[in-house]
Amino acid sequence: MKLFSARSALLSLVAVATALTGCMRGGTSSEPPVHLVLDMDFQPKLRAQAKTEFAGWPDGRSMRAPVADPFGKTLVVAQGSLPDPKLANRTAGNAFVTQNPVPVDGRVLARGQEMFDIHCAVCHGYSGQGGNHPQGGHGLVGRRWPVAIPNFHFVDGADNRVPQMPDGEFFEVITHGKGTMPAYGARIGVEDRWAIVHYIRALQRLSK
Repeated sequence: MKLFSARSALLSLVAVATALTGCMRGGTSSEPPVHLVLDMDFQPKLRAQAKTEFAGWPDGRSMRAPVADPFGKTLVVAQGSLPDPKLANRTAGNAFVTQNPVPVDGRVLARGQEMFDIHCAVCHGYSGQGGNHPQGGHGLVGRRWPVAIPNFHFVDGADNRVPQMPDGEFFEVITHGKGTMPAYGARIGVEDRWAIVHYIRALQRLSK
């Protein structure tokens, strides 16, 4: 008897819940809908052309201008200047350029390290030794990736083609990707790609 009563109560609750949820979507009523689950229907937000009291925006406008330079594409060049279109040229004739067109200094090298640590280290490791290092991959992905992650350093008995790539080819691979590596041209600015190449060369010099 107790089991029957409990089952009846449970069925009644299910019926009530079904009826209530059925009124949430698709029903017709002159009353406001019942929101058992809010589903972000009610949340603080700013509406277009509306005024805002947010203290950080003293002009009171809820519509804001786009963020300038969201990917940091002009941080290497002098402030207020535009990137030189020639910096995108990674080839000279039918060969890759061997000379990095961005002059190297402490600021450029620091920027290269910053961009390398953000975009490259996850696969190649902070050391740049990738997955071909005798002790295993140094990057979070390089340690687990089924395909060997290239090593930027010269290793005895290993394929040393990648360390010998010209600067323009490094720039090309960063821009358009290669193999299982995705393209980073839309994520990393032109100057920052060359700065990464400078930093890769610095890592190589440390291992010699």
